[in-house]
Amino acid sequence: MADVEDQVNSHSDEEVSEEEVPKGKEDSESEPESEGKGGDDDDYEPGSKKAARKPKASPKKRKADDDDDSDEEWGKRKKVVAPKKGGGRGKKSAFTKSFKLSPELADVVGSDVMPRHEVVKKLWAVIKERELQDPKNKQFAICDDQLLKVIGVKRFRTFGMMKHLKDHFLEAA
Repeated sequence: MADVEDQVNSHSDEEVSEEEVPKGKEDSESEPESEGKGGDDDDYEPGSKKAARKPKASPKKRKADDDDDSDEEWGKRKKVVAPKKGGGRGKKSAFTKSFKLSPELADVVGSDVMPRHEVVKKLWAVIKERELQDPKNKQFAICDDQLLKVIGVKRFRTFGMMKHLKDHFLEAA
């Protein structure tokens, strides 16, 4: 009998020691959470020191008189707002303003009046068409006789084309 009581007492000591270990873990886990580091909802225990979270506010509901509006009216209101956000697409900006070109540049691009970006497009087309790109370095173009009158140098960097062309834009048209 004494052996049985010793085994029961030893099991109860083990049970007590096992119960103490989780309590220590619970205390150590709850301390960081109370410091504001937070944790998952999975770690929630009713007896912990952690402050209860407030439920998230539900999204605002529409007013009753807004429910009477049909989808067609809502779409019309949306279309009224859209042109204001367009940023003046109908107006001509300085980028698209047309200029009167010098006679030399007009010969190359084929027009007397053009916006700057169109001139650059035409010059790129001329360079590609006449195969004027430097074969060793495609960033550069080698001028032929007609383009030499406009650019002024025999070999130029194509991405810096505008600095050579600025003298050929005479006046705003």
